[in-house]
Amino acid sequence: MAGLLASGLALSGCSWLGMGGTKTEDLGVVGSVRGFLGGASLAEPRAALVARDILSAGGTATDAAVAAALTLTVTLPSQAPLGGGGFCLVVTGSARTRTVESISFPAIAARADSEIATPGIPRGLFALHARYGRLRWEQVVSPAESFARNGTEATRALAIDVAANAQRLAADPGLRAIFLPQGRPIAEGERMVQPQMAAALGVLRSRGPGDLHNGQYAREMVQSVNGAGIRLTAAELASGMAQIQPSIRVGESNDLFVGTTPASGALAAGQIFGALEQRWRATAPDARLPLLVSTAAAASRDRAQWLQADLSSSMPMGEAMNPARIRGLAGAGGEFASEPDTAAGTSFAIVDRDGGAVACALTGFTPFGIAKLPQGTGFPLAPAPRVGGPDTRWLTLAIALRERNDVTFVGAASGGAAAPLALARAALDTLQGREALAGSIEAPRANLPANGEAARVQAIHCPGGLIAEGRTCRIETDRRGAGLAIGSN
Repeated sequence: MAGLLASGLALSGCSWLGMGGTKTEDLGVVGSVRGFLGGASLAEPRAALVARDILSAGGTATDAAVAAALTLTVTLPSQAPLGGGGFCLVVTGSARTRTVESISFPAIAARADSEIATPGIPRGLFALHARYGRLRWEQVVSPAESFARNGTEATRALAIDVAANAQRLAADPGLRAIFLPQGRPIAEGERMVQPQMAAALGVLRSRGPGDLHNGQYAREMVQSVNGAGIRLTAAELASGMAQIQPSIRVGESNDLFVGTTPASGALAAGQIFGALEQRWRATAPDARLPLLVSTAAAASRDRAQWLQADLSSSMPMGEAMNPARIRGLAGAGGEFASEPDTAAGTSFAIVDRDGGAVACALTGFTPFGIAKLPQGTGFPLAPAPRVGGPDTRWLTLAIALRERNDVTFVGAASGGAAAPLALARAALDTLQGREALAGSIEAPRANLPANGEAARVQAIHCPGGLIAEGRTCRIETDRRGAGLAIGSN
């Protein structure tokens, strides 16, 4: 794989001096960066390897995140279709004062009667890269395009999703040809080629997301989708933009940052962490899970007071997430408020050797989106989000900084309503309980109505700080899934 990526990433005549380095390195050449690179934890191993290669070519955590996310649209379209949306947290600022920004790019319903969502991922990743990337845009798109055009083996993560959704996939000729090529679900290790997806990524690489939304490709896609009996207008496809906002700081002894609406899973994780950070270390290990569930239930009822059905807030987020309000939720118990639940989506965490960090979650709302691939479109679209239906509420991300200048924790979780509890526990165990990250991720999960075991956590813990002691960072993937955690010293 390194050879394949190097051909797409190599630049001539470019060099740079990495942080702490003593020699010139070739920016864009896979493997040219030596020593500690950072690391990545993803729920799909091929995308994790792409992230590692981008880091080894001198890319930032953002470069690696964009390349990995686009790779996921090829290798795990069940959870991260290009027609879906997402949300990221990104560490920004100087070595002296760092902060965390949130960028949301949800797949939206452009109109009340929209059947399918406007894709958020292409514009969102482009905005993310333009703001924080170091490598050229073409370089971070090329790995995904190569996998789609030249083929790649199905990983266990994809094979599991294909088997679970075989009946839906079989009903669509385009998806059936890719994922059930012999009349049965594709198995782990079997090769798949996606030429139409490669064409879409080629347009994204060479022309940017504009052509996918309102250019020639967009016009052809609208025609194809309408020809398949699905209503999509040019105005709908052209709508929707990425939104960049400050994140929300929760907690007092640790600077834990979570995102804003519409990713209320991140807010839920922040509520739980803020409520329990002062109590966690003193709580007996066998009492922690009941305390976590009790607090999560109180937090869900609290959100019901200010979180609207469309995921907007009826009060300023600073007030809703005020530390005094959050502390009152600790162990309050009671019933969970009624909230729609879906386990669709995937998430990841990435850090680089310069102290940069990114956590992202992507979703198509339902596995394989609408599970239709009209001729010429290249990728499944997501169903239009509805009030009370599929939405982005359980996208769950968090990043912790130490004294506002060094990363200590980067985490992301997927799996519906159980995700905030799982990520909050990982943050509490490592930052407050001083426990090993691997043990926290493997700990028993809350038995929520939507199976708590569905939650998947990807996380990185740097107890001494990413910049100060990056080589001691622990990078872990949830062993309940089929992902990969990878780094280099």
